[in-house]
Order: sequence, then structure tokens, then C-alpha cells
Amino acid sequence: MPWSDKGPAMQDHALAPSSGQSDQPRRATNGLKRASSTLLEPLTPLIGREQEVATVCSLLGKPEVRLLVLTGPGGVGKTRLGIQVATDTAGSFADGVHSISLASLRDPDLVLPTIAHALGLGESGELPVVEHLSASLEAKDLLLFLDNFEQVIGAAPLLTRLLRACPALKALITSRELVRIRGAHDFPVLPLALPDIERLPTVEKLSRYPAIALFAQRARAIKPDFTLTDTNARAIAEICARLDGLPLAIELAAARINLLPPETLLARLGRRLQVLTGGQHDLPARQQTLRSAITWSYDLLDEQEQRLFRRLSVFVGGCTLEAIEALSTLQGETINLLDRVGSLLDKSLVQQSEQGGGEPRLLMLETIREFGLECLSAKRETGEEERTRHCHALYYLAVAEEAEVQTKGMQQAKWLERLEREHENMRAALGWLM
Repeated sequence: MPWSDKGPAMQDHALAPSSGQSDQPRRATNGLKRASSTLLEPLTPLIGREQEVATVCSLLGKPEVRLLVLTGPGGVGKTRLGIQVATDTAGSFADGVHSISLASLRDPDLVLPTIAHALGLGESGELPVVEHLSASLEAKDLLLFLDNFEQVIGAAPLLTRLLRACPALKALITSRELVRIRGAHDFPVLPLALPDIERLPTVEKLSRYPAIALFAQRARAIKPDFTLTDTNARAIAEICARLDGLPLAIELAAARINLLPPETLLARLGRRLQVLTGGQHDLPARQQTLRSAITWSYDLLDEQEQRLFRRLSVFVGGCTLEAIEALSTLQGETINLLDRVGSLLDKSLVQQSEQGGGEPRLLMLETIREFGLECLSAKRETGEEERTRHCHALYYLAVAEEAEVQTKGMQQAKWLERLEREHENMRAALGWLM
């Protein structure tokens, strides 16, 4: 797993602090009346995010943090974390907190008008909307919580322009894609911490792992007599691990507990996208099935990024950039892949794992990889799947042939380590060839 169970580090993209702000809660100025917040109170407690909530709240209290971006793949819980943070910090903003969903937008030019409408500011007349908003919010001590920013990422420069014009205004946004602008502070939201499947703790200790606790909470909502026991503990731990610790996937799995006991549910997760459906009806449609959540991200890619995404799904257990470039070369492409791979990283569809001084390894969460394989299989008639798998096998055949020579020389230890890392890819290549 590329994820750590420790809190993520924030990445700072150079923001100049607003003048005159401090870490202390602000008070209404210029006789402003406190505005009522537009946050909905969650009906279920947030599980396993205590450290993240505390860290993000602390960051929002810093004068130099004006634009904070919660990033991560679909289903990781960015919105839920953002709501909790906005709720907990509401008392620090004299003019309240306003939550605005951008999920229905596709045009970046509509973001500021949507904000103005949500704040009840009316029409701007002939005045540009950014100036209308700036004039209206210049003296406001306000937090804007903007959800689903990834499909209107082009609005980021206008948002920063608004923040510069309003020294007490702050924005907390969620996005599946990094917002690469000056002043944005990125906070990666990681999947929930998981136990070591090979060395499971006692049931009591297991129940404290956030992923397991979330499964149990949602299972009890469906089946009130559900309990974590010595009998079902391993199956539940393996379910959460197979689902990469993604909160949405875990909740959808737990919703099946009335029909499928944990052991049966685990056996069906070989086709997890077919099993993980039937989410809560009050959720957006994109969050009611795991496939819809990933499709949302896939549809935001351009054609070349989608092709690369499908190609990456054939790698099992990750790969190096060299392997990706080799597949492209074997398919007759001579393009520079750095920007496209970087884009998939930015959009949370691929993760990066450092490996001791060597080239970083690129990985897909298994839930995302299964979706990629489905997309690749859909291209079978065009020959794309055949070509991709054939080139994958050719590359690992070349690796095996070189390893046969290198393991007899001075580089034996290095190559044995490499073969260990590529074991699953070797097995997949051999399986396809056979």
C-alpha cells in the first residue's frame, strides 16, 4: 500500500499572508452582523479523522493560509472531512461559513456567479462579477467551503484574485486534482488506516482501526445486532484492505451485510465494482456506486490521459516510469509521457511510492485499477487491450532475460530485489502469454 497511517504533510505553494490577521478567533468588524452558516449537520460521526481535522483546523487558523485544498481520489472522504473542519472552525469567522457545492458546474466562468448567488448578493449589473464579489466581501471575515472543484479547476486564478481583494476571506476547497496556483496549500487526504493482515491484533484492538470501525458502524446501521467477533474479524479486515481503506467503498460494502455475511462478501470482491452499489439515496449519484465515483474522475481526463490510464491498469503492484515509457515505445509512440503521468498523479488516479534511492514506483489503488481494466476490456474490438497486454509481456520478458545475466554478477542483490518487486507483473505477463 502506498499510504501511511500517519497524517499527511501539507504542501505549500507560496502564499503571501493577509495583513493584520492572527491565530486568534476573529471578531466582527465595522459593525458587521454575524452571518448564519450554510452547513448541514452530519447525521453520523466522522470516524478515524481526528488528527486530520485537528491539523486542517490549525492550518486554517494561520494567517498565511488563505486557500486550503483537500485533495485525494474519489471516495476517500474529502467532503466529509471538509464539512467537519468547516463546522469546527465556524466560530472563528465573524461572518460565518458558507458551503457551496460545485458538482453541477462544468464551466469555470460560472464559479464566481454561483458563489455570489449562494451568498445572496444579487446581480452585479455591468460590474464584472469578481469586482462585485470583491466589493461585497472586502470587509467580511468569512470562510467559503467549495466542494468538488476538480471539474472547474480553471476558476482557480479568479478565486485567488478574490482572496487578494478580501484580506479576511478564506477558502477551503475539495478537489480530486491539485490546484497548481500560487497561494494554494495542498493537504492530501489519505485512505483510512488499516491493520496488518499478516499479524492481526485482538478483536478489541482491531475495532480501533478507523477502517474497521467505519465498517462496523455502517453494518450496525443496516443490521443492529452486528458485532465484530473472532469469527468474522479476519474477513472484515481483509475486506477493508481489499478496498484500499477507501471510506466510500467500505460503506458500500457494509451496506451488503444484511444479505452477505463477511466471508461471502469477501469472496465476491474479485468483482468489487459490481458488488459495491446501492449507496444512500441522499448521496449524490456519483457516490451511490463505486463505479460512478471513479467514472466521475475518468470523464474529466482528456483522450490521451484516458488511454494512458487504461494502459497503466495492466500493471499489477505498480511499475516504474521506465516500464510505462517502454510500453509506449513498444506500441510505436515516441511522445514524452512525463506531463501525462504527472497529470494522473495530480488527479489522484495514480499514487507514487518512494523506494530507497531508486526510481519512484507508480501505483493504482486496486479499486481504481479494476475500473481501468474494465475500460481497457471495452477497447477489445479496437485491439487496444491485445496490444497493451502483449507489450506488457514483452517488457517483462526483456526484464527476465536481463535478470538472468545480472543475477550471476556483481549486481545480484539489486536484481533479486527488483525481481521481488516485479513478481506480480511477471506472473501477470506469464499468465497472459500462456
